[in-house]
Amino acid sequence: MTKKASREPRIDLNTATEEDLMAIEGVDGERARLIIEHRSERGPFRSWEDVHQVPGIDGAMLGRLQRSGSLGGAAEASEGGAGGAAEAAPGSATRRRSSGGGDIGDATALEQIMGLILLDRAAAEAYRVALGVCKAPEIKKQLEGFRADHERHERELLDALGASPPDEADERGQCIRRYTELSAREDRTALVAMRGNEELTNDAYASALASDLPEAVRRMVEANWQDERRHIRWINEEIRTRGWELPEVPSTLAEAA
Repeated sequence: MTKKASREPRIDLNTATEEDLMAIEGVDGERARLIIEHRSERGPFRSWEDVHQVPGIDGAMLGRLQRSGSLGGAAEASEGGAGGAAEAAPGSATRRRSSGGGDIGDATALEQIMGLILLDRAAAEAYRVALGVCKAPEIKKQLEGFRADHERHERELLDALGASPPDEADERGQCIRRYTELSAREDRTALVAMRGNEELTNDAYASALASDLPEAVRRMVEANWQDERRHIRWINEEIRTRGWELPEVPSTLAEAA
């Protein structure tokens, strides 16, 4: 039996041949061809969310690709515009112990997890704002469940770090809450506002999964991300079925504006 690729060296998904990709556990010839076709048509993968868009790449398969593969220079170039490591957020925890999977000694991974904690807290607060203006019982029930998910994510990640809750929201969290307060006026605008917030959390979870996380923490982050993806799928479908999607502005008008 052919031995599958180990964690090191990682296989660059942006340059790998079909044979290289098939050395990754779970990647058969069909998946390898789809990965190559996708990057040929749309350019190099710049985030793990891009990889997740490839047909046949579910959450479990994405996890295997992250453990054995990398996104090479394209991901580095994408991350380079972020301005480097951010300063510690107000009241943020600094301990790096992971009660579920060993030390989180990598500074980037620690920063990513702390960012998720603060983002989940901000999302929960934004859902409280949205719930205050929604009227439809079925919408309120779903949003309440999503709020509870974010609160659970925050608790679980804090426990994994062995850290205390941050004293206050960071600047991004304050912006999320303020955006929701200004945008959410009734059911439609509340859902549209929360869609934007969920897009942000989905991107953050996908980015965190590209970090070098202890296995137990990685499993937790992957499970949380599946919740986030479920949230945004429901919101998108609800907006679509209720006809609440705003019409696209014709390009000529957009250019004139």
